[in-house]
Amino acid sequence: MVSVFHVPSHCDVTPLPSYTDVFSDHLLRANNSVPIIRIVYQQTWPSIFFLVCLLLLALIKLNAFSKVVKIIQSTFSLQILNQLEREELNPFRFYAMGLSFFAILNLSFLLYKINSLYNLILSQSSSLSQFLFFFVIVVLILGFKIIVNALIGFFTGEQKILSDYLNNSLLVNQTFGLLMFPFIILMELSPFNPLVFVSAACIILASSTLLKWYRGVIMGLVDERIGFLQIFCYFCSLEILPVFVLVKYIIETF
Repeated sequence: MVSVFHVPSHCDVTPLPSYTDVFSDHLLRANNSVPIIRIVYQQTWPSIFFLVCLLLLALIKLNAFSKVVKIIQSTFSLQILNQLEREELNPFRFYAMGLSFFAILNLSFLLYKINSLYNLILSQSSSLSQFLFFFVIVVLILGFKIIVNALIGFFTGEQKILSDYLNNSLLVNQTFGLLMFPFIILMELSPFNPLVFVSAACIILASSTLLKWYRGVIMGLVDERIGFLQIFCYFCSLEILPVFVLVKYIIETF
C-alpha cells in the first residue's frame, strides 16, 4: 500500500516523549503542586426555613382549613369580610397567629434576598445574620404600629375604626403572605434569575399595601365620616414616614 502522506526531507520531526508534559514550556508557574479539592459551599438554613414554613402551613391546615379559606376570600370580597367581622375575629387563635407569623417570615426573607442581591447593608455578615436582622426589624415595626394605634384609639375615642382597620390589615397580610410564599421558594431554589421572582414578590407586597390603604380610606370616609385630611395625616405619620426614616437610618448606620 502506498502512503498518501509525505513528509519533506528538510523537516525535522521529533516526536515528544510519552512522559513530557504539554504545558511544560509555558511561562506560567503552578502555585500548587498537588490537585486542589473543589469545595462547594451550600447554605443549609434556607432549607430549614422552608421546612419550618411548610410544617406551619400543614398544622394550620389540619386545625382550621375552613377559616384559612374564609380569610383568603375576605381579602377579595367585602361580604366575606363583614361575615368574619360579625364572627368576632380573634387574632390570638392558633391559625391567626400562625398565618401572621408565616407572613412575617416571608417578608423578612424577601427583604434579606433584596439586600443580598444588591449588597445594601451588612455585606460582611453571614446570610443568616442578615435574615435575622430583617426579621427583628419587621417584628419591631409591627409592634410599634400596634402600640401607637392603641394609644391613638385611647386618646381620640376612635377605637372601633382603628380596630377594624387593624383587623383588615391583619387579614390582608395573612392572605398575601400565602400568595408570596411560592415566589419566595423560587427566588431561592430556582436556577433562573432570582430578580424575576423578587420583582413578583415585591408586586404582591405593594398590592397588599395599596389594598389595606384603600380599605382604610373607605372605612374612614364612608363608614365613620372622618375627614380626608385626618386620614391623610394618619397614613403619612404612621404608615409612610416611619418606614422612610427607618430605611434611611439603617442604610446610614449599617
